[in-house]
Amino acid sequence: MKKEIHPRYEDCKVVCACGNTFETRSTSKELKVVVCNACHPFYTGKKGRFVSEAGRLEKFQKKYAGMDYGQKKETEEN
Repeated sequence: MKKEIHPRYEDCKVVCACGNTFETRSTSKELKVVVCNACHPFYTGKKGRFVSEAGRLEKFQKKYAGMDYGQKKETEEN
């Protein structure tokens, strides 16, 4: 490795939106995440976590409802 061209790899504090915190190593001093192993449905067995984020899909669909992106439209003449 060449000297003095790589970022410093040091201790990092990870803070989740659920309030869980843990230490790891990274080039950043602190990381903020939305989901961690303490609140992810795969690890907890609960499915209620992503309900608060469910509005994102509806917002996306509403925003891009009128666009066809060059797709062929089905006709009722068939």
